[in-house]
Amino acid sequence: MLGRLRRRELRACRRRLESYDPTERTGAATALVNAGLTRRSAIVLARYLQREEDARVRFRIALAVARANGGRSRRRRVRQLRRWAVDELLAHGHPVHQRLEQQRGRKQPVLSFGVPAAQPSRS
Repeated sequence: MLGRLRRRELRACRRRLESYDPTERTGAATALVNAGLTRRSAIVLARYLQREEDARVRFRIALAVARANGGRSRRRRVRQLRRWAVDELLAHGHPVHQRLEQQRGRKQPVLSFGVPAAQPSRS
């Protein structure tokens, strides 16, 4: 039942993405992201974003994807969508996400065996 309901919601959002109203398109994309970035939702958003021309809609979708707290994903489409969101935000000069540009090129180590920094002695 849950899978069927999820597919129904996905189809409804896909229909709303075809609207002429930019507010409705933004709302549909944001609803997809807020429901959770999965392989299916990432594919739907990626196909939609290929033909979206309104820069404001693209920016709002990029903000929603960047704000989505999903952690690391093993899904290639989700990782591509997150990289697109960072690139889109940087292209718009969004100041809050400058730190994301620094993280984009670095790969986070699985385990970190660094020596802890020495604490200054209080005398």
